[in-house]
Amino acid sequence: MTLSLFISLSIALTLVAAAPGPGVIMTVTRTLQFGLIAGLLVVTGIVVMDLIVLIATLAGLNLLTLANQPGLLTLLMLLASLVLIVLGIQSWRRPIILQLDEGQASASHFMAGIAVSLTNPVLFYLAFLPAFIDIDALTLDDQIMLLALISGILTLVLGAYALLAAKLKIWLFEAHPERQRWLNRISASVLFVLAIGLIHSTITQ
Repeated sequence: MTLSLFISLSIALTLVAAAPGPGVIMTVTRTLQFGLIAGLLVVTGIVVMDLIVLIATLAGLNLLTLANQPGLLTLLMLLASLVLIVLGIQSWRRPIILQLDEGQASASHFMAGIAVSLTNPVLFYLAFLPAFIDIDALTLDDQIMLLALISGILTLVLGAYALLAAKLKIWLFEAHPERQRWLNRISASVLFVLAIGLIHSTITQ
């Protein structure tokens, strides 16, 4: 991988990661609701899921063949939709917290990252990467560099969103904790919309 290709790919990946999509929305809302630890766990889930897809792509696995397996892809997407719905219900019912804190680690935040990653095109890398590189021509060193580049950019960009949201949380709720109710409703609504969109795309594909 040449230096110019590395730079152009880095810029493109940064722009994609920074775009206000489902991953960014999930990171920000979970941080505002549950604190910085929760937001970083969401980021971890997103990065892990994206790396799984990328590794499968680099290994030559055509993920499109999943669609030919009896119900396998449908089951995966519906499970992700169920996770989003459950998280939405939890957000809607979450009480107002008068004492702001950084929250606690929870597997639900990590699963939220996994689930929201699936609301993006799971086969994104199959369409995105060939515009920059010939996947079949990558050496092992190139593949390792690519994995490190993507995971690093995702972590830095989404992590920055989480840090900013953690600062914003204090400004929003310290003097007006009742605002949390509106955030809980908005977060739940976003999760429900993502779940419905994922169900619809699964049924109609």
